[in-house]
Amino acid sequence: MTNPTPNQVAHAALDPGEDMTLHGFAWSGGGRGITRVECSADDGRSWHTATLTQGADQPRGRAWAWTFWECEVPLPSP
Repeated sequence: MTNPTPNQVAHAALDPGEDMTLHGFAWSGGGRGITRVECSADDGRSWHTATLTQGADQPRGRAWAWTFWECEVPLPSP
Protein backbone atom coordinates (compact mmCIF):
# COMPACT_ATOMS: atom_id res chain seq x y z
CA MET A 1 0.00 0.00 0.00
CA THR A 2 1.24 3.47 -0.82
CA ASN A 3 0.26 6.81 0.60
CA PRO A 4 -0.93 8.67 -1.39
CA THR A 5 -2.09 6.04 -3.88
CA PRO A 6 -0.69 6.10 -7.45
CA ASN A 7 -2.09 9.00 -9.50
CA GLN A 8 -3.96 10.39 -6.49
CA VAL A 9 -4.23 14.16 -6.38
CA ALA A 10 -3.34 15.30 -2.88
CA HIS A 11 -5.50 18.18 -1.70
CA ALA A 12 -3.60 19.19 1.39
CA ALA A 13 -3.71 22.19 3.64
CA LEU A 14 -0.04 22.69 2.83
CA ASP A 15 1.31 25.60 0.86
CA PRO A 16 3.29 25.03 -2.37
CA GLY A 17 6.91 24.40 -1.47
CA GLU A 18 6.06 22.70 1.84
CA ASP A 19 7.04 19.04 2.12
CA MET A 20 4.66 16.11 1.94
CA THR A 21 5.72 12.66 3.15
CA LEU A 22 5.12 9.78 0.75
CA HIS A 23 5.22 6.14 1.88
CA GLY A 24 5.24 2.91 -0.06
CA PHE A 25 7.07 -0.28 -0.89
CA ALA A 26 9.33 -1.34 -3.74
CA TRP A 27 9.47 -4.85 -5.16
CA SER A 28 12.32 -6.38 -7.13
CA GLY A 29 11.92 -10.18 -7.15
CA GLY A 30 14.52 -12.72 -8.20
CA GLY A 31 16.57 -12.26 -5.03
CA ARG A 32 17.71 -8.79 -6.10
CA GLY A 33 17.63 -6.14 -3.41
CA ILE A 34 16.33 -2.60 -3.71
CA THR A 35 19.15 -0.06 -3.87
CA ARG A 36 17.23 3.17 -4.47
CA VAL A 37 13.72 4.61 -4.79
CA GLU A 38 13.08 8.06 -6.26
CA CYS A 39 9.85 10.07 -6.06
CA SER A 40 8.47 12.99 -8.05
CA ALA A 41 5.53 15.27 -7.26
CA ASP A 42 5.79 17.33 -10.45
CA ASP A 43 5.38 14.81 -13.28
CA GLY A 44 9.08 13.93 -13.32
CA ARG A 45 10.58 17.41 -13.61
CA SER A 46 12.44 16.85 -10.33
CA TRP A 47 13.24 13.71 -8.34
CA HIS A 48 13.86 13.08 -4.64
CA THR A 49 15.63 10.05 -3.19
CA ALA A 50 13.57 8.10 -0.68
CA THR A 51 14.86 6.62 2.55
CA LEU A 52 14.70 2.81 2.51
CA THR A 53 13.27 1.51 5.78
CA GLN A 54 12.08 -1.99 6.79
CA GLY A 55 13.57 -4.62 4.50
CA ALA A 56 16.51 -2.48 3.35
CA ASP A 57 19.11 -4.58 5.20
CA GLN A 58 18.52 -7.81 3.25
CA PRO A 59 21.60 -9.74 2.13
CA ARG A 60 22.64 -9.17 -1.50
CA GLY A 61 21.55 -12.07 -3.72
CA ARG A 62 19.18 -13.40 -1.05
CA ALA A 63 16.78 -10.47 -0.77
CA TRP A 64 13.09 -10.72 -0.09
CA ALA A 65 10.65 -9.32 -2.59
CA TRP A 66 10.01 -5.95 -0.92
CA THR A 67 11.49 -2.95 0.86
CA PHE A 68 9.47 -0.18 2.47
CA TRP A 69 10.40 3.44 1.80
CA GLU A 70 9.45 7.01 2.70
CA CYS A 71 10.21 10.24 0.91
CA GLU A 72 9.78 13.95 1.60
CA VAL A 73 8.81 15.89 -1.53
CA PRO A 74 8.03 19.59 -1.85
CA LEU A 75 4.54 20.30 -3.17
CA PRO A 76 4.65 22.00 -6.58
CA SER A 77 2.90 25.27 -7.30
CA PRO A 78 -0.54 24.83 -8.91
